[in-house]
Amino acid sequence: MFNGAERLDALADAAAALAGELSLSSVLRTIVSHAARVTGAQYAALGVLGDDGTIEQFITEGMSDDEVEAVGHYPTGKGVLGLLIREQRIIRLEDIREHPDAFGFPPHHPEMRSFLGAPVRSGGQVFGNLYLTEKDGGFNDDDERAILVLAAQAGAAIENAILSDQLRSLAVQDERDRISRELHDGVIQTLFSLGMGLEAARGLIRVDPDRADDRIDATVESIDGAIRELRNFIFQLRPEHAASMGFTRGLTELAREYEVNALVRPVLEVPSNVDARLPAQLVPDLLAVVREALSNVAKHARATEVRIVLDLGDTMVLDIADDGVGFTPDTLKVGRGLENIRERADALSASLDISSAPGEGTRLRLSKPMV
Repeated sequence: MFNGAERLDALADAAAALAGELSLSSVLRTIVSHAARVTGAQYAALGVLGDDGTIEQFITEGMSDDEVEAVGHYPTGKGVLGLLIREQRIIRLEDIREHPDAFGFPPHHPEMRSFLGAPVRSGGQVFGNLYLTEKDGGFNDDDERAILVLAAQAGAAIENAILSDQLRSLAVQDERDRISRELHDGVIQTLFSLGMGLEAARGLIRVDPDRADDRIDATVESIDGAIRELRNFIFQLRPEHAASMGFTRGLTELAREYEVNALVRPVLEVPSNVDARLPAQLVPDLLAVVREALSNVAKHARATEVRIVLDLGDTMVLDIADDGVGFTPDTLKVGRGLENIRERADALSASLDISSAPGEGTRLRLSKPMV
């Protein structure tokens, strides 16, 4: 049995665990496991309701995998579980089997008597119901109060997880739209032009074979460039994969991809303990900035050296410099690559400076205070 302080500790642990979860599936499992703990129930479950008001997902705690498999399908919302769905209030029973709405248990189901059920509301409506059974001595008023507190915590965590899932989906769609635009404006248009050029070369083969050879050679070179650009786009589809490895390994993979495309190995200068010191939430955007910068260098700079330096002090500074052809900033037509870099800098709340001059290469400097 819990004393008051132990129950408060259990509820505090539940709040901390739910606050640290962003995945909806993880949130639901956390709710069920902590519901059993804060009430002392042997078995706990969360029935997630579908649009038709029946249970479409059932997460359990306390039953072994063999027991779950032996029972078979999960309940859909009949009997006392259906009563809780209809009445949307807390229900406490000494013996669930004696209730007039009791539907009975399927074969191989564990024996259950004492019962406590409570709705979990999220976004202004009932998301599902918590079901708790088999507590020594039965459930009491303190258990009811505890489960109501946990249900409120659970509703907020579920709403946050659903919002996080939606934001991730939007981010994925935005990235797909961006890549689609760049493919259409870049590689696809290039391939279309190359096709037209080959058609023209075919007409020259008999009348001017030398010009036809020159045209074909130029087309082959352009195809090689299009292949390099496609490799860049393929890598752009995998930024989160690189980010999940941490900054050091992600940066190494970006450098290796650049070397394949441009035949130049970037020089990397990062602190040996960067992964321990760099906040994890900054890694995806920082790697995205590096990816875009290297892509721009490969496309336009004709550089023989690229240097990437990360300094971690009171201010984090990411410095990417090349010795390529450079450009005059005032006459530069801003493309999607630079726009993407600026968007990432804004997402990081970081300042961005890009300096260049014809024949003197380009330098990108991103800085963000760390204190």
